[in-house]
Parts: sequence; C-alpha cells; structure tokens
Amino acid sequence: MDASGIAAICGAAFITGFSKAGVPGIGILAPVLAAMAMPARVSTGFLLPILIEGDCIAVGYWRRKAAWRSLFRVLPWTALGVVAGYFLMGYLSDAAFKPLLGAMILAIVGLDLLRRALRIELRSDNRALAAAVGVLAGVFTMLANAAGPVMAIYLLSMGLEKDEFVGTSAWFYFIVNLFKLPFSLALGLVSLSTLKLDLMLLPLVIVGSVAGVLTLKRLPQKAFNLIAQALAIAGGIRLFF
Repeated sequence: MDASGIAAICGAAFITGFSKAGVPGIGILAPVLAAMAMPARVSTGFLLPILIEGDCIAVGYWRRKAAWRSLFRVLPWTALGVVAGYFLMGYLSDAAFKPLLGAMILAIVGLDLLRRALRIELRSDNRALAAAVGVLAGVFTMLANAAGPVMAIYLLSMGLEKDEFVGTSAWFYFIVNLFKLPFSLALGLVSLSTLKLDLMLLPLVIVGSVAGVLTLKRLPQKAFNLIAQALAIAGGIRLFF
C-alpha cells in the first residue's frame, strides 16, 4: 500500500470515530476512503471491524441516550435486510449497485424534504416506515456499509434531540454490525490480515471519537439537523455518480 492508500485508511478510521460519537452523517465518507486504498469487496470487510470499534466507543459514551421504541421497531426489519444483502452480494456488482443505492437515498431525502414542506408529521410508531427503512438499511449496510443516509433521514423524521439521535444511532449500528459479522466472515470479507490492520488503526478511531463528542457539544440543534441532512444528500449523490 502506497502513501495515498495509508492516508486513505487512516482518514477512514478517524472519520469512523468522529461520525459514530459525534456527527453520524459524515460516516458515509469512510467507505469511500477505504475503497480508494483497496478493492471494493475487500474494503467492506476491512471497514467492518473498524466500525465495530467506533460503535463500542459511541455506545460506551451515549449508552443512556437512545429512543428505544423507535429502535425496536426498525431492528427486526434491518436483520431481514442484512440477510437479503448477504444473498445479493454474490449477484450484484459494484457498478450496478452504487447508482441504485444513490438513487434510493436521494429519493428518500427528497420525500423527507417534501414531507417537511407540506408539514406532514411522522409518528415514531409508524410501522410501515420502520419496515421500509429497516429493510433498506439492512441491505445497504451489508452490501456497502452505507446505511447512514437512510437511518439519518429516519431518525431526523422522528424529531429527536441531537444527543438522542447519536445515542440511538450508536446502539443501532452496534447491534447491526455485530449481527453482520458472521455473514462477512462466511463471505471471506474479514481476514486475519485485515483484523491486524484494524487493530493498528484503533488509536485513530479513539481520537476521532473524542473529536466527535467535542464537536457535537458545541453544535446547535438546528445546525446539527441541517448538517445531517446535507451529508445524507451528499452521500446519495456520491454513490449515484
């Protein structure tokens, strides 16, 4: 791996920590950086343990700030989406998947903007919304570690405070990424060599997490919502093109 590849994976580790403990939407950049340093399928397996490292730190800090009712509604459907993504992994190429994913994310953001313009309120007990978001998030996270924009729009629609938003995200990804791990091992995406590299990058995940917490504490709620939504849009555009 050359200097640019090393810089890319270091950036992915830092951003993972920063997004897990601070501003979740920016985490969409981590898969991009990882894919710059190694093949797409390999980067997916390389990134998963780093994501779990960030999840552990975020859950440790934000463990009491979670909207459990909204979380329990979406988790079973996410598990179903992960299983579907596992089977799709062998049939769907990166070239076909990424534009499809980007288009879906942009459609979700567009619908949320329309909902806000029409002042339509979404209830946290909306089962149809939880099912749709859960399945999409499960498929996206299994195929490309890219559930962030989908979950960001779902949690924003619930009107959560920023601390509760981050705490709910932390628990969601901690549970889902651990659930994904056996599937990634079965596909051969996680190996001993990538695990060694993941452990070497743990200090950067920790530094990123501290920076994320400090940033979140200084960020007003309105600015947090705008940034999370803007990053979701940027993530969708990046995948589409």
